[in-house]
Amino acid sequence: MARVNKPPKKIGPAQKFARLLLSGILQIFFWAMNTLRFKGQLALEQPCVMAVYHDELLPIIHRYKNQNIAAIASQNHFGYSIAMVMERYTYEVALGSPSRGGKDAFVQLLKAARKGKTVAFAVDGSRGPRHEMKAGAVVLAMRAKVPLYLIRAEYQGWRIESTWDKSKFPKPFGNVTLHSERFPLEDFDGQDIEHIVSAAEKRLAALLPDDYQAK
Repeated sequence: MARVNKPPKKIGPAQKFARLLLSGILQIFFWAMNTLRFKGQLALEQPCVMAVYHDELLPIIHRYKNQNIAAIASQNHFGYSIAMVMERYTYEVALGSPSRGGKDAFVQLLKAARKGKTVAFAVDGSRGPRHEMKAGAVVLAMRAKVPLYLIRAEYQGWRIESTWDKSKFPKPFGNVTLHSERFPLEDFDGQDIEHIVSAAEKRLAALLPDDYQAK
């Protein structure tokens, strides 16, 4: 398996069953996404860092399956479960979040990028706020000296209101249009990280209007 992080503690049979059940549900969603039709093929330089929003991550993960890409997932039941599914599609998954294992996960992704792997990075995960870009993707691209691509996915789907990011699951047999832009990190040489992240956040948001409407 590609994941190298170890669980922070032992878990009981009930927790193991919960993770297996959740990974099975997620696997069904991945199978359903085989019916999706993708438009707007991306011409990405490899390796690179792909900066995406957490709620649009699923179709993008599916689009780039079996391409030996690295990604990050939280050290919780959902994170472990989706990591189990992603690893079946040759993803290298680093487990970590700001509250647990984040530094180790970042180092793992940095090593992967320096070895020539593209990294998919949810810029507002793992806790949000929704569509608020953190510095991780920018810092990773700068340290690994690889291009940073801002990517959005446009598709019809179902929103999960109970999640912090209002996750959007794509409807089967639907169209997914990918919008992307290579962010010119070279134009920001010598500028502070906060300014660079702010500029990248604005350009990522501008790629596609947010179709979420609070109920």
